[in-house]
Amino acid sequence: MFGATFRSPIDDAARRRKRDPVSVMSDPFSLLPALLSGGDSRIEPDPRTGLNKYLCPAMPAPDVICASSCTASPISMQGFGRAARALTDIAGAMSPRQRSRRLTILTEQLKARLLQYFGIGALARVILCPSGTDALLMAAMLVAAERPGETMTAILPSASETGTGVPMAAMCRAFDGPNRGKPLIDGETRVTKIPVRCADGSSRSNDEVNDAFAKAASCAEAGNVVVYLTHGTKTGLIAPVSPPRGTDVIVDACQARIEPETVAAYLMQGWPVVVTGSKFFGGPAFSGALFFPLTRPLATARRTPGSAPRAAARLGTALRWTAAMAAIDAFEPVTAGMTSVLLSRAAAIEKAVASNPALVPIGGLRPRGTGWANLPSIFSIAVRDSVDRGRLLTAAELRPLYERLASMGVLAGQPVEVGRFGGLRIAIGARDLTEGPDDGGLAHVFAALEDVTVPSRSLVAGR
Repeated sequence: MFGATFRSPIDDAARRRKRDPVSVMSDPFSLLPALLSGGDSRIEPDPRTGLNKYLCPAMPAPDVICASSCTASPISMQGFGRAARALTDIAGAMSPRQRSRRLTILTEQLKARLLQYFGIGALARVILCPSGTDALLMAAMLVAAERPGETMTAILPSASETGTGVPMAAMCRAFDGPNRGKPLIDGETRVTKIPVRCADGSSRSNDEVNDAFAKAASCAEAGNVVVYLTHGTKTGLIAPVSPPRGTDVIVDACQARIEPETVAAYLMQGWPVVVTGSKFFGGPAFSGALFFPLTRPLATARRTPGSAPRAAARLGTALRWTAAMAAIDAFEPVTAGMTSVLLSRAAAIEKAVASNPALVPIGGLRPRGTGWANLPSIFSIAVRDSVDRGRLLTAAELRPLYERLASMGVLAGQPVEVGRFGGLRIAIGARDLTEGPDDGGLAHVFAALEDVTVPSRSLVAGR
């Protein structure tokens, strides 16, 4: 499925485009250059395989079982259709100016729908961004612009729980491409990373994490101290639960495993909140949104360097959010019934992990209430070394296993460092809850995991 050589209609179509990124194309691949436009290197498909960095195909892949909403998902059939109709409407205009206007209308409709879903129309303005990391960068730059010239210290969970580009974004630096690390604002920026797990992989207590953030804030140089409250790390934690007083706060809710009421509560504190449509909601990678409190003026009438989106970025972002809205629209009416479904799925995952001697569960989110977003939906799993069963594989050693699963039609969350070892992740997303088989494909996922982690009987017999 994933091993075939990929003929590159994406690149061919891209070469045909002129300066106007919204050109009319008639073949089935015409949407792809627009859908993938304006992102960074993570979104670009490999010309040989057609897969992005997270092993997701650019086209819908209904035969692939996705337990990967903590990382990335292929675009759904419904999302692909919506994005195609949106592009057809934009491209059908007679002039570049009219196309730009139609793109602006689509973007404003998406913003309005996000405000409606989260119930925050009276609390925030929305800025759509090409990815969650771009949205965090935008938040950092806007916060920095409120206190120009001051040293800014960002305090956040370690990158293994947030993302490789997040520390750079928090320091207002380019996080991808040839300019990676380049400062995008004047003034000194620093970052302090707080581990949220112990070396043995167990999560630190909320009090320990809160105290670590508070100590880092007290030790920071005078200036603007910004704490990143990560509501949903890569392994499903919330850190810190209580940010230190006297600091500014940006909420990284990029996983979008968060109830609208919680987003509203953060905004009422004056804290910017970042979400994506490409994690829990299962839209195509990448799509970010910054909710910036109306109580904070955009410090800016001047544009911060790099903050003006290119036309291609605007188009790609709008199309990816259009696709994500298909999942949001399907999920919203059934949220009330999701608690029991998630509890059932969690029990099935725990049972399946316990039945495979090669797998070891890694603790994640502790239930915090009765709402669906207060229950675990990301399950991290360590894997025993097939030779030394007392040793757990590192994240680097798990990568080939992750790729083998993908070759079998099963996408898991990509491996992450968890203490001294690594963990694969099985995630439950909105599309898993509203589409597909009754068990969300879990039986298929764990059958594939058994195939790649447990030696076959024939091999055992032949020793």
